Amino acid sequence: MLTASGACGDTSGCEEMDREYLQYLAAGVLSSALPRPFAYWIGLRASDVIYRRDERGRNAVRSNLRQILAYKGLKAGDAVLDMMARQTFRAFGKYLVDFFRYKTLTPGRVDRMVVSEHAEYVEEVKRHDRGAILVTAHLGNWEFGGAILVSMGCPMNVVFLPQRNVRTDRLFRRRREQRGFKVIPLEKAVSVCLGALARREFVALLIDRDYSRNGERVMFCGRPARFPRGAATLSLRTGCPILQGYLLRQPDETFLMKWLTPLYPDGQKDAGALQAVLCANLEREVCEHPTQWFMFEPFWEGA
Repeated sequence: MLTASGACGDTSGCEEMDREYLQYLAAGVLSSALPRPFAYWIGLRASDVIYRRDERGRNAVRSNLRQILAYKGLKAGDAVLDMMARQTFRAFGKYLVDFFRYKTLTPGRVDRMVVSEHAEYVEEVKRHDRGAILVTAHLGNWEFGGAILVSMGCPMNVVFLPQRNVRTDRLFRRRREQRGFKVIPLEKAVSVCLGALARREFVALLIDRDYSRNGERVMFCGRPARFPRGAATLSLRTGCPILQGYLLRQPDETFLMKWLTPLYPDGQKDAGALQAVLCANLEREVCEHPTQWFMFEPFWEGA
């Protein structure tokens, strides 16, 4: 296991972490050096290998997909679930290629790669001039979404869960910082986010993983699930609006940036009402794009 000092007391665990770091390092080199179609091709081949080997992740994705389809009134057999689960792994492979390939997004590159829906909502919250809380999820390409805001002149602070492998964590942090993000480790999120919002900056949060296990229980796709309350709580505490958005991959490998109507905390008595709207919006997007939801753990288990 990795100790607080970064030393490794378990040889097998150390070797596994070394392999993980080297795999990500190689992915970064290849993604940056190769033409995009070839980099995607390699990403797809690697995803197929991981799909076959990762039984736990494969079963979790299948289980999550089964629940989403059932909520939509669809009953899927094993062959359909296998196909959709494999598509999910492959979509994540492309996400990783994009993560390592693009250090920054210039306005010109955004115009070539991204179609924005309701970009005026971004300007609306900027005019509000109180900072803003950007809410998204492990859906589509959330890293690109933040990079798009940076290209629009929005100071971005991104909350993240540190990797347990110190070298891998450093690799991911460096790539995010190269995009202009200020990175905030999860354990320091509250105080640092409050400071960023006081400076009228943007704070980005992912709302579909409750690492504390103390989150709000909300009905999601027909079953209760726990969601972190940070975005709604921050909004009520600071008066800052919430801007919810999702960057979704299209069949031609471009992206659709969907900005949703900003939420303002004025008149809200508690965080529950804001939380309900955020989860309902996420549910709609997950149901429309289930194979772009990168949830490799059983989502409803233990909720």
